[in-house]
Amino acid sequence: MRVRVGVDGISFDSAHYTLSSQGNEQLHGHTYKISVEIEGKGVNPETGFVLDFDVLRKVVMEVVKEWDHKLIVPQKDVSKVSIKGPFKLDIKVIEWDYPSAEYIGLEIAKEIYHKLGEKYNVTVKIYEGEGNYAVINYP
Repeated sequence: MRVRVGVDGISFDSAHYTLSSQGNEQLHGHTYKISVEIEGKGVNPETGFVLDFDVLRKVVMEVVKEWDHKLIVPQKDVSKVSIKGPFKLDIKVIEWDYPSAEYIGLEIAKEIYHKLGEKYNVTVKIYEGEGNYAVINYP
């Protein structure tokens, strides 16, 4: 038996650039909304849960906090980025070549997977603005 449970209604705001999207190369931002499902091997008979919703939401919020109000930059571009001003700038570095919704969702799914002790399959549905989304299954 496999059972899936999830949380949604989680959002964060970040900026990125998509050099792979012609006409959309400029720095811009989005409100990303995510839903997260985990799949376990069944319901734990001692708790009645696959995983307590509160535990899952806490882990997801810890991961999302690391993405909120950040400029998302591929590792290959970090040395090329220089922005100065009278503001705080936090950069979230990703290992992939493009900071696309697909890769952002993949990184989030991977981080959740590891924080949960690699015990569950993780599915992240990430919306980039309204109506555009990617679904990632990890691992």
